[in-house]
Amino acid sequence: MSAHAQPQDYARAIFDLALEDWTGQLRGIQKALTASSALRAAAGDGTVPMLQRLQVLEAAAGGLNEGVRRVLGTLLDAGQLDLLGPILAEMEQIAKPKAERRLARVTSAVPLTDTERATIQSRLTSKFGSDLEFQFDVDAALLGGVLLRIGDQVIDGSVAGKLAAMRDKLTA
Repeated sequence: MSAHAQPQDYARAIFDLALEDWTGQLRGIQKALTASSALRAAAGDGTVPMLQRLQVLEAAAGGLNEGVRRVLGTLLDAGQLDLLGPILAEMEQIAKPKAERRLARVTSAVPLTDTERATIQSRLTSKFGSDLEFQFDVDAALLGGVLLRIGDQVIDGSVAGKLAAMRDKLTA
């Protein structure tokens, strides 16, 4: 992450890592069950205590995190281990981003009026496309003007940015 990463950037990265860990472990179990009829029989044997069947699955996977253990234990206890494939498919569907929309972060020194917001949204949509999702923030350190961030593109129309650019020119 860059020095200027935002909370949503960290949140998305954490979510992606957690999802990758969970789905990786669950897929490993699913593959092992698909590949081995003996494993399927051992895991599905309702006469064997659930914890022993869970240990068999964990050994086949080479270890599981506690959350995955709990989910598998619940499925084993309910006799629904066969739902693992559909559960994985549903997890991937839920995690799939909705029609990829780019975030347009608009930061101003003071809160913008509804008219100003609408004008900015209209101009940015016509310039960058209709796939923008807008987030409006206030940062008094800008002194005035607006700072725009769309993806990795930054348009600094703030007074603080203009003063910094002027300072850089004068000291160069």
